[in-house]
Amino acid sequence: MSDLACVWNIICIFVANFILNHMSRIEEALDRLFVQSRGEINSRIEQISFCVDISGTQAKGYCYCLKVDANGNLRLKDLIDFIDTKIIEYAIPKKEIDEAKQYFNDTNSPSKIELLKKKAKGLFTDLEKTGEGGEILLYILIQEFLQLPQLISKMSLKTSGQLHYQGADGIHVKYDASSDCLNLYWAEAKMYQELGSAITECFKSLKGFLLDPQGYSSTQERDLQLITSNIQANVNDTGLEDLLVRYFDKDDELSNKVVYKGICFIGFDCNKYPSEGDLSKTTEEIKNAITTEHQKWYNSLGDKIKLHTNLNTKEIHVFLMPFPSVAKFREYYLSTIQ
Repeated sequence: MSDLACVWNIICIFVANFILNHMSRIEEALDRLFVQSRGEINSRIEQISFCVDISGTQAKGYCYCLKVDANGNLRLKDLIDFIDTKIIEYAIPKKEIDEAKQYFNDTNSPSKIELLKKKAKGLFTDLEKTGEGGEILLYILIQEFLQLPQLISKMSLKTSGQLHYQGADGIHVKYDASSDCLNLYWAEAKMYQELGSAITECFKSLKGFLLDPQGYSSTQERDLQLITSNIQANVNDTGLEDLLVRYFDKDDELSNKVVYKGICFIGFDCNKYPSEGDLSKTTEEIKNAITTEHQKWYNSLGDKIKLHTNLNTKEIHVFLMPFPSVAKFREYYLSTIQ
């Protein structure tokens, strides 16, 4: 083998190792952002269907309903209590959580964690029409079933608990080693009495995040600026912070390797649940009743997606969850979160 061929082989090996190390580093760093669970949400909700192809689109459908306990009671209030336990990891930057955990490990005192709980509660609104309960529930479903870490805690950027934060309801991330791309998932949650209205408003909100080209007037621009300016507090990993910023720097070649995807939570009223005071229904009976309807819901998803040019080409994960009453969900949520 010639000297030139030897040098070329060495260069190829070096580049290959560099790429593999780069992939491994970002995957490991993003894994550290992920919050593990033990499947606690599954004692409260029942799977109707999972990862169903939505005809004519790149969307996937997921459907869940509330479970009933052995006494015939829906697990609605308990679900909201569970949502309340997740507000710290949803609303507080990872760096602050890490510091509180370290303080607990050093002192055995939970005082810093309690302070984070108070801070988190102060970020949530008490407005009657708030959709924040649905946003936290979407976060929980993403963590549990899609296992995608949250990239930025936008709630911590609010200047007042009486305001809703503008922009996407959540931003999650995953590195795709096969394409060497960073998948950025824009999340939207809508809870309406009527399913059709919820779907319409959800895709109306989501389409700009998935389809707008890069530019200072794009729908994504403000959120992308927030990611880069708050990356240190949310990621708390110096190596990953520097790398991620490159993906969102328009002057860097890595900005051509960000793929936009979507995740939705749609909550709506459904008459398949027992009426208030009726304790005779089982989870299986409710599931069977909803199963007769949910394919129609998926068909409606496909129709609504195809109303927006090119939205059918984007990967979107849609969680559908019927409730006895969305208004009651909000009422219970507000009384719990305060």
